[in-house]
Amino acid sequence: MLSGCGSGGGSDGPKTARVSGTVTVQGKPLEGASVYFMSEKFSAFGKTNAEGHYELVQGAVPGDNKVYISKLELPPGVKLDPEAGIDLEQLKAAAAGAENDPSGKGPKIQGPKELVPEEFSNPQKSKLTFPVPAGGTTSADFRL
Repeated sequence: MLSGCGSGGGSDGPKTARVSGTVTVQGKPLEGASVYFMSEKFSAFGKTNAEGHYELVQGAVPGDNKVYISKLELPPGVKLDPEAGIDLEQLKAAAAGAENDPSGKGPKIQGPKELVPEEFSNPQKSKLTFPVPAGGTTSADFRL
């Protein structure tokens, strides 16, 4: 899903520009959210800190980018342990599989809860866009 994310604008990838900004919800910083910028050929990612500030790890491709912002809350008692092979994508897949079990006899697995409204958090439905300037920006701010 994040194709091109590893190229970092190097010799094999597209040229990128530094991008940072702040995400707020009803005027308050959104801490711990994942911010994604997607162009036709490159996807970029950043994580918000306590002040809602983020910086895209590898920058973004200049031009129009679709943006989505996600913050997931884990079910009570669930801890992610990538070293043990339990990451967020596996938890979501397990929960989806349990919901789709036609026998209804499979284990009940509660998936993570999305805290950001779907109109901003769903990659296919997000209404957010941002025109990345060639020189980059420090003001790619989103007020949700």
